[in-house]
Amino acid sequence: MASNNQIIVIGRVGNAVAEEIKHLASGSTVAEIRLAVPRHGKAEGQEVTDWIACKFWDRQAEILSDYVNKGDLLSVTGALRVDHWETPEGNRRQRYYIQAENFQMLGGRRRPKMEEKMEKSERELVAA
Repeated sequence: MASNNQIIVIGRVGNAVAEEIKHLASGSTVAEIRLAVPRHGKAEGQEVTDWIACKFWDRQAEILSDYVNKGDLLSVTGALRVDHWETPEGNRRQRYYIQAENFQMLGGRRRPKMEEKMEKSERELVAA
């Protein structure tokens, strides 16, 4: 039996990426964002927003932190994953997220981080 676990979502970044990046003791870097993904609601003309968690690792997490801001439009491709845990009270919990394999910036708000980095690169080239 063949199987495939691939998901593609397009949505707006709902949190500040720079605040979500973590450097782990193992040397890995991880960033977790939430994408606001709109869909049609039950009523005519109604729109509902789903908040989809996405995890990015190592170089992708660093690129995301450097160039992506809250409100930017992203396309994320990855695999659906689930974390299971038990609360201190003994309740079982689970949480679904996308383990990002690839992402593409589709546009959105001004990118002050990107503009600042480009200006810095230009100044360094002129100074050299």
